[in-house]
Amino acid sequence: MTKQELINRLLALPAVINSAEEAVLDAHSEVIAAKDELQLKEDALILGNAVEGKNAETRAAHMRSMTVLERQALAEAELGLKQSAARLERFKVEFKALRAVALLLQVNV
Repeated sequence: MTKQELINRLLALPAVINSAEEAVLDAHSEVIAAKDELQLKEDALILGNAVEGKNAETRAAHMRSMTVLERQALAEAELGLKQSAARLERFKVEFKALRAVALLLQVNV
């Protein structure tokens, strides 16, 4: 990487980091929405007496079988949040590393 490429990347990274931060916030919102959808479905099943079973374990198993799609959507949203957070962290690490290199180059000039 040339000095000019280093400078260009350092100048571009704040916008990239900002975009990645927005993606994390969006992913977090998706997780919250998925949790809300799951809770609404569970509430509807409970209030509608759709969950059967004589004990708590049986009722919980029945509830899980009736909320498969909502649980899957929540798992996907949580994975998206983790991926967005990891991407953001990689950009932050890259920025710190490039700043360190720039400081080293400044000292050696």
